[in-house]
Amino acid sequence: MAKKEKRDGWGLFLLFWTMLLLLLGFLACVFFYKYAAVYEQTRPEKAMDTILATMSEDELHRALAESVTEVSEYEDGRELFENFYAQSVQGKELSYRRDLSRGGDDQTVFFLYAGAARLGEIRLVPDENSPNYGFGRTDWRLDAITAAPVTNNLAAITVQIDAPDGVDVRINGAPLHEEQIVDPAVDLTELTPLEARMGARIRMVRYEISPLYGDITVTDGEGNEVAPLSAVENGHVRYVVKPAETYSFKVEAPEGVVVTVSGAELGEDEIASRESNMFRGLDSELPDGGYQTILYAADGLFTVPDIHASYEGVELSPVVGEDGKIYFFYPDGEDITQVMRDAAEGFFDAYMNYANYKYNGAALNTLLEHILPGTELDSYARNSYDAMIWASATEVSYDELRYENFHRVGSNCFTCTILYKADFTATSWYEQYSYAMQDGYKMVFIHDGSNWRAASMSAFD
Repeated sequence: MAKKEKRDGWGLFLLFWTMLLLLLGFLACVFFYKYAAVYEQTRPEKAMDTILATMSEDELHRALAESVTEVSEYEDGRELFENFYAQSVQGKELSYRRDLSRGGDDQTVFFLYAGAARLGEIRLVPDENSPNYGFGRTDWRLDAITAAPVTNNLAAITVQIDAPDGVDVRINGAPLHEEQIVDPAVDLTELTPLEARMGARIRMVRYEISPLYGDITVTDGEGNEVAPLSAVENGHVRYVVKPAETYSFKVEAPEGVVVTVSGAELGEDEIASRESNMFRGLDSELPDGGYQTILYAADGLFTVPDIHASYEGVELSPVVGEDGKIYFFYPDGEDITQVMRDAAEGFFDAYMNYANYKYNGAALNTLLEHILPGTELDSYARNSYDAMIWASATEVSYDELRYENFHRVGSNCFTCTILYKADFTATSWYEQYSYAMQDGYKMVFIHDGSNWRAASMSAFD
């Protein structure tokens, strides 16, 4: 009997504790279920889902755009953002990821993505109007949307610009600065073949600007856009700003004369023409022929051409025409006689007397005595007779008169130049005025067996 009572007591004990454990388990399940429901309701991710579901694309765009920061003086951060947003965000599915390094009771931060591009951050804070859920849980509300630096999503570009020292070079309208110069002495490589041979070089400096991210417009000192040498490659692009001013030259010299420009000897590549116009029509008088005159020309030079010429080691003096054309001539030869010089002076004196002084036929006859008959010069003088009345009664006062560059051509010919600067005063009854003139002529004289006579007269261009 005692054993039965003992078993019944043990059973009641087990039943009691079983019922108690079941009750505690039930209460724990109820507690856990309620906590799980509150936890799910108050998860920050749930708030994020709601925010993204209810926020329009325009609202998100506006919120991000308002927090865009400046990039540099060469680029507008807002413009970069707008271009990036239009190309990489619009129409893309948004996603987010919690920033575990900045979580806490007072805030939760999420990174916002469009595809693989991080747009920015969304910060949530506890909602002060949240219901009292208990368990220390609360709803979350949107506190701020901050755009990530737009440059994080763009490829960086390094820009290299070679430009003449002191030129106002700009990128997207903003000037470059001295501290951006990485090389103060760079050779300009975009040269003509002639200038590549010349000793003179224009001083260039090299700028390097980095990083840039968007469209790049480089302008020179005149505001003209400069094209890149090539497309962006490996994050680099290069520009060369050439000097705005270029130079050209024309040089006329007889064959055999060595012409140099800033140390570079002119050759076939610079020859524009070869001609013998000075000796035109004189073939019968010059069985050996005259000499050719060579015209050298070049343009597109970035440095002022320093032009020199020599003949058989003798430095020649230039004659500059009205249009800037430079002439060189053979120097006075040792075989030039005083008779030749007298012939040149006698011709020009007769020419100016006929062209400017009192109108009469005697002046023409005197001039013709100094000209070789049958030449173009002879025809010109005779045909000009009727027109000379308009130039008659003019007094001439020379400021300068030079007979130079006498050169023997064969046994019966020589060439020379006549240069003058003079004041003219017209004193006829129908015109009274004064004017100054300077001019020059290339002359050819031929010996007719007894005298030296003018056979050709060419004015400088």
